[in-house]
Amino acid sequence: MSTRPKAADHSTLRVLYIFEFADSADDGMSRSLLERLRATLPGFTSPCVHGIFTTYSPGGLNPKRLVNLFWVYGWVVMHLLWRPPDAIIVRSSPPGIQIWAAWWASLNSVPVFCWLMDYHPEIEARMLAKRGLGWMAQVLRSIDETSLPRFRAVIVPDRAMGDLVRSRSAGVEVFEHPTWAEKSPSRSPLAARNHEPTGRLCLAYAGNLGKAHNLEPFGALLSELTRLRPVELIVVGGSDEGAARFRRLGEQAGIRVVFRPRVPRFEQLRDVYTEFRVDLGVVLLSDDSAGVVSPSKFSGYIDFGLPLLYVGPPGTNAAEVCTRFGGGFWLSSHASAATRSDLAASIISPDRLEAAAKSARRASEHFASLNQDTLAAFLAPRLTR
Repeated sequence: MSTRPKAADHSTLRVLYIFEFADSADDGMSRSLLERLRATLPGFTSPCVHGIFTTYSPGGLNPKRLVNLFWVYGWVVMHLLWRPPDAIIVRSSPPGIQIWAAWWASLNSVPVFCWLMDYHPEIEARMLAKRGLGWMAQVLRSIDETSLPRFRAVIVPDRAMGDLVRSRSAGVEVFEHPTWAEKSPSRSPLAARNHEPTGRLCLAYAGNLGKAHNLEPFGALLSELTRLRPVELIVVGGSDEGAARFRRLGEQAGIRVVFRPRVPRFEQLRDVYTEFRVDLGVVLLSDDSAGVVSPSKFSGYIDFGLPLLYVGPPGTNAAEVCTRFGGGFWLSSHASAATRSDLAASIISPDRLEAAAKSARRASEHFASLNQDTLAAFLAPRLTR
């Protein structure tokens, strides 16, 4: 293994940025982070490696995603063999790219900073274990554990993922930092409303319903709520498969489900929430996904002062909104019938709903303060070390 000499004055700093969708118009996080680093570090340049197709397509076996995977993997090798950078920032898409980059970077002692959004290959390891292929799952986990010490630091979106990384590599520096969205001046809290003690309870679910979302405990809570109040669920956007699952849920729980198309601009969600007088924004996550994915939908509610109804495991940012700030109601997937009953009684309380809405606004202020500036402040001194 060779060691490249480091420039003493850091007059130039060439950092390779690797992310499958880095050139997408929707990728505001990459753009804002690199702009902040460019403004912070003199001589900072950031060549990017991204896929041919920069518009996100669901499904890891989608032909476009497979083309992107081979393209990005190949260009990472070319960059590191032809002109090794001073450092690398790599996000975890396409799957496993952070491990690939770390191993090739070690040939020239290039420091690598991993921005772990979805925890590959642990996601695949859990899928294999559920299918009875435990030995293959263990192989993937061994590769992951061997690779983690090669990172200078790992950035994770929440505590659950941070705890999992620390459990596998006690020596690696882990920095917990949530995702963020570009703020718009037109975004403002919903008007204060009076929560009727006997009126209908309106819930909203905005976004796609993927495999990481378990509807069973949510359905049990809805059945409990319908004994106390009429319940309506507004679903905004999402896939046809997700809509079918919500229809079945509505039939089983005895609630009305209304579907609205995806809005072209995020701030337009405010109009939907106002039109239907939404009380709570719903965030769902299955226990199987704890520590490997982190739901970001929570910010799309609390940014408008809408409290959460979170059903899922602890350690996520949605759980933090509910427990640390009191900005919503949290139900564990393994909650007892008595716990569900108590939570339902709390949810329909006008005073509890109003208090949660105020706390959601405080939570929004906290998460809004964590953005490209705070992540750049963490990275900048480490990139120049």
